[in-house]
Amino acid sequence: MCTVLASAAFSSSQDAPDGRSCSADYVIRASVDADSKRLDGELTLTWTNRTQDTVSDLWFHLYHNAFSNTQSTHLLEGKGLLRRGERIGQSEWGWQQVTSIVDSRSGTELIDGLTFRLTDGGNESDRTVFSVALGEPVPAGASIEVHLAWQSQIPRVRRRTGYKDGFLFMAHWFPKLGVYEGGRGWNCHQFHRDTEFYADYGTYDVTLDLPEIYNEKISASGVQVGQAKTNGGRVEVRFVAPSHGDQAYTDPATAGTTKLPPRVHGFAWTASPNYAVYTRTFRYDDWKRRYEDEVRSVASALGRTPDDIRLRDVEVQVMVQSEREEQWERHFEATCAALFFYGIWWGEYPYEKITVVDPAWGARAAGGMEYPTLFTCGTQLYTEPEMHRPESVTVHEAGHQFWYGLVGNNEFEAAWMDEGFNSYSDSETLFHHFGLSRSATWYSRIPVWGTRPAPLPAGGPIADLLTGKRWRIPSFHQSQPAFELQPLALPGFIEWWRDQPRLSFVEEYTDPRWNDRVRYLSDPDTDPIETIAFEYADRQSYSTNSYARTAAALRSIAGVVGRDAFLRGMRHYSETWRYRHPYPEDFYSAFNAGAGVDISWYFDDVFRGTGTVDWSVEVEQTKVAELQGMVQQDDGTFALTGYDDDEEDQEEDAEEPDEDDDDPDRRYAYDVLVRRDGTLRLPVRIVVMFEGDHREEFEWTREQQATATWWKLPLESSPEKIESVVIDPDRLYYLDRNMSDNQWFAESSGAVPVRWSERVFTQYAHVLHWFASTGG
Repeated sequence: MCTVLASAAFSSSQDAPDGRSCSADYVIRASVDADSKRLDGELTLTWTNRTQDTVSDLWFHLYHNAFSNTQSTHLLEGKGLLRRGERIGQSEWGWQQVTSIVDSRSGTELIDGLTFRLTDGGNESDRTVFSVALGEPVPAGASIEVHLAWQSQIPRVRRRTGYKDGFLFMAHWFPKLGVYEGGRGWNCHQFHRDTEFYADYGTYDVTLDLPEIYNEKISASGVQVGQAKTNGGRVEVRFVAPSHGDQAYTDPATAGTTKLPPRVHGFAWTASPNYAVYTRTFRYDDWKRRYEDEVRSVASALGRTPDDIRLRDVEVQVMVQSEREEQWERHFEATCAALFFYGIWWGEYPYEKITVVDPAWGARAAGGMEYPTLFTCGTQLYTEPEMHRPESVTVHEAGHQFWYGLVGNNEFEAAWMDEGFNSYSDSETLFHHFGLSRSATWYSRIPVWGTRPAPLPAGGPIADLLTGKRWRIPSFHQSQPAFELQPLALPGFIEWWRDQPRLSFVEEYTDPRWNDRVRYLSDPDTDPIETIAFEYADRQSYSTNSYARTAAALRSIAGVVGRDAFLRGMRHYSETWRYRHPYPEDFYSAFNAGAGVDISWYFDDVFRGTGTVDWSVEVEQTKVAELQGMVQQDDGTFALTGYDDDEEDQEEDAEEPDEDDDDPDRRYAYDVLVRRDGTLRLPVRIVVMFEGDHREEFEWTREQQATATWWKLPLESSPEKIESVVIDPDRLYYLDRNMSDNQWFAESSGAVPVRWSERVFTQYAHVLHWFASTGG
């Protein structure tokens, strides 16, 4: 019997680390039928209750039921669409069904007590979370072992997991236990469109039984144990995660007296007869020689010596599709960059192996995802390293082994604590190792270097309709999205002929760190960063806050406390919460403790608020007129001052003073006004440069900004003209909404706008000529 119950949504709260970090150990055996894409599995789960509560039930995720029909919460929130706007076809649905649950303590079958749970709303059709009542509760500190059997229909890859022809990528493919948090109960959210995952750390011992065509083309979390066994057209292979070769971690919370054994909080696997498999080793000493200065800098910030910074060697396995085989070394290099930089900044990757998976053509929806010791990348043909493709995705997903992999935050409720931290880290890694990215424009999936200096002319909806360029078809049902048809869209070659890239394009190089700011500005103030992932206003707000805005906010912390204190704070947090489940308040507290500062005001304003800032500066400087008129003397009388007896000289003196004369006694009066638009108050430095390389520096403090939104700099008159005024000259803050008005210069070059205008004119001349002839 199955019933459906609703319960209140979970909310984050501060708790002791061990109060919500239980352990879950799995032994799994599963077989897959290649023709029907049916999976049969059984598992033994050992769960240890490390809270102070007595637990009377177990809650599980059935993630694949998100792909069972259009009424699942996942598909309702996506209006029937999955990743990349794809729909599930009639024969492509997937599902999971539990057939048996046995409590090994008593041998009792629990399946009749299976109850589907609605943790986040009243969608009674959702079947992604269920619970089972236990005949005998689990006391604090005790363990329970249950045996569970299930069947699955593997879905076509439309988001994260499934099959495409012979390609299999299996993520969250088994009934997976939720997280029991002391004082809160089970944290086991439904599978939302804009959420990922949350699970306890533990161990996995998994045996897979697959068709023999996959022999030697299978990989998974952890490492393979022994040789694969083939028999009767089948292949059996066993993996364990973590492995015996993985390293224990010294727990800083116990002053180094406790070693934490390596653990993982999930298990994914993949198989494809089209894989080309390559293996090479990341060697720390090789990378240390390349970046000795960065190692010394990090060691100094942490109060250690460079020899104290040590990382293990790691076997990197690349499972690449044969048509993209030539890119495998680029995936390897990018993965090594992540292992090195993330490792010296946030702590060592403890596992002996990491696997890079290149999804098959037509299965891109499985790309760009992270799982313990294994991740999927994203790439395409004809890319170059300067594009940071596939390097950027590979670094990002490899980086998730740290943020989410080693520090196991609740991705349902605080996705920004891994996505945002990882976005910050991957941009820093890309800049340090790969440099600036070079822009390209794609025509029929073939790249051309450069980009348009201005947008193409837009005709609007009516012009699009009349020309057949784009037809927008409205939805006729609220559960279905609107869609577009492009009956007369231009082929890539025609677009290339229209644009004439070699004549009209401009080169563009982008700092990946500043690209985070560009993305942040797309939606800087709709929601606070600290928002439950499925409760943001819309997908744009979720994406901006969870990724780019958090990255910009973290990067700006260094502007407040300095880079060394920032590294200490982040390192202390990552070490303290390794293999545990932190929430936002835990991050704030750990950062302050590690950095040795208290910037709670910053976390309140930037992470919990929606305030923004835009600084600007206005400058006027005038030559002080020579003193003339009646001036009071020491004896109290007034005397005429500043005039000669010669009347002609008096008339000449009355003329307007020449600003460019060489009078050594000239003096200038300054009116330098800085303004702040927005409610966010950050201490900011202002530099005034005078002729002769003389400079004066000011700090506009938070306290000053609290009293007024403007400040006139206290500059005394002097003989030197101001050459420039710059707010935040070191560009430490990435949150300013408009940096074009952060500086003032007495002189500026007119060549730049002329050159840019020439490029824009050339582009439009070509486009208009094309419209008047071929394109018309």
